[in-house]
Amino acid sequence: MTRLLRVEARRIASRRVVRAFLVLAVLGILAGTVTVFVRSHKLTQAGQRVALEQAEARRQSDVRACANGDFGIPAGVIPPGMTLQQFCDQKAIPPVQEYVRDPRYHLTNARDALQGTNILFMLLLGVIGASMIGAEWQGGTMTTLLTWEPRRVRVFVAKAITVTLFAVIASLLLQALLGLLLYGVAVFRGTTAGADAAWLRSTVGVVLRGGVLAGLSALAAMAVATIARNTAFAIGAAFAWLAVVEPIIHGLRPGWSSWLVSRNAGIFLLGQTDFGRTATVAGILITVYVGAMALAAMASFRARDVA
Repeated sequence: MTRLLRVEARRIASRRVVRAFLVLAVLGILAGTVTVFVRSHKLTQAGQRVALEQAEARRQSDVRACANGDFGIPAGVIPPGMTLQQFCDQKAIPPVQEYVRDPRYHLTNARDALQGTNILFMLLLGVIGASMIGAEWQGGTMTTLLTWEPRRVRVFVAKAITVTLFAVIASLLLQALLGLLLYGVAVFRGTTAGADAAWLRSTVGVVLRGGVLAGLSALAAMAVATIARNTAFAIGAAFAWLAVVEPIIHGLRPGWSSWLVSRNAGIFLLGQTDFGRTATVAGILITVYVGAMALAAMASFRARDVA
């Protein structure tokens, strides 16, 4: 089994689609962080005064618009003895601090960036998972592999393990790279204020759960591609289910929403509780779904003719 795992690992490393994904992902991360670096800068005392003056000017413009009736404030909500001008200035319009545009990059925003890229990596690694076995069916190399190792269950398990581990490791390493680069941006062009131990635990949790979802996504896509013997079918089936079937189910049977894959994936990724379901339970449910798909794919792979 160890030798088979090594073979599958080398097979993944040799795939051009894998190399292309890693190169494009790294370039995308570098481009994104360079853009954030260029657009962010720390405020000097003079810059802070200018930002405050600009914010006050924007606020006064909104106050004048409000006093002219542009905001449509009903007369009944204005307290007795207060003019519309006073109400707009004291009640309706936020304080000037909310108008200040902070050009610094806040490290606390990195959690949202990591959360968004987690979803992207999960989808892309699912495509790679499907191609790992779909390409072998289309290329006709599956027959050669089974001639060398005829025990189909071992072959499928080895492929499932390597694909899942690759997706998990790739997601974690890419997220770690993004996190380190954003930390550098915050140090040199922003601020790390608010990035305390609680924030760090929450952010690391998002990254780790995203890695788990990436692994499950790759395994699920591989399972569908095994049954269909086609990469494109697996990708199309995933798109149809997530973009068409689940929204229809949610619209027609809202009570079933707590069982949908996308909803549970969101709950698990964010580490929140929704629909009365905790992140742990949501993660277990998704694992059961993917496990059932993998077992069905293994049974199909074991029973069907290779030719």
